[in-house]
Amino acid sequence: MSAQERNFRSCPYCGAGEYGDEGVRLRLTSTSNGYFAIICSCGATGPIRDSEDRAIEAWNTRGHCAPDLSQQPLHCSISKAEVGIKGNLKSLGLSTILQILSSEDKTGVLQFVQGDRIRSIYIRNGKIVAASGREGLRLGQILYGKGMISQEQLQEALEKARETDKRVGEVLLDFGYIEEDDLKELIRYQIREAVLDISLWVEGDFEYRDCPLEFDERGVEDVSTMAIILEAAARRDEWAHA
Repeated sequence: MSAQERNFRSCPYCGAGEYGDEGVRLRLTSTSNGYFAIICSCGATGPIRDSEDRAIEAWNTRGHCAPDLSQQPLHCSISKAEVGIKGNLKSLGLSTILQILSSEDKTGVLQFVQGDRIRSIYIRNGKIVAASGREGLRLGQILYGKGMISQEQLQEALEKARETDKRVGEVLLDFGYIEEDDLKELIRYQIREAVLDISLWVEGDFEYRDCPLEFDERGVEDVSTMAIILEAAARRDEWAHA
């Protein structure tokens, strides 16, 4: 079956199908050196392969936690790290998990899975430095939605990030499309919304792994874990009494 006749499986990070309210969400793209991959408008990137059909097959047949499935907010060797804490949100809530990791000044990745949905929180010395969230919370989408970059600039940054193994925010800074302070503010917003979203899950499996995080300091600013926990509690109370 040709590439044009194949349907793309939905994105495991934002849940988007091939088409959405804003048009095509998943598309097949080629790199400058003749390789191919599926990319999502949220910033997720599938495995890079040497043909269109192989790139589509790799995207459609991947496991939920395949290490090369998506460009994550921060580089880390999570696939090689041992699980330090694991369980289900029914037995241990998000706030408790974050308090444990904060009190022990942990550095690593906390990952949540609920069906096809995957969420990740990146922690450095007990503070949150990045997160991957629901549809609409990918950095590229936020910047585009706020009118801070064009669709062409976003696609250019996504492709460059994939080719150079950099984060989208770093590429946008390199291109001069955004300012460092604006990037940090948007990442803080992204973190808050992603964590608040997870706090509303009533069930789901989680795993935490210790692992070093690699990133460009220009686009990262630590967010207080306790501040996020308190904000999540306040938000839930508001909705409960609305």
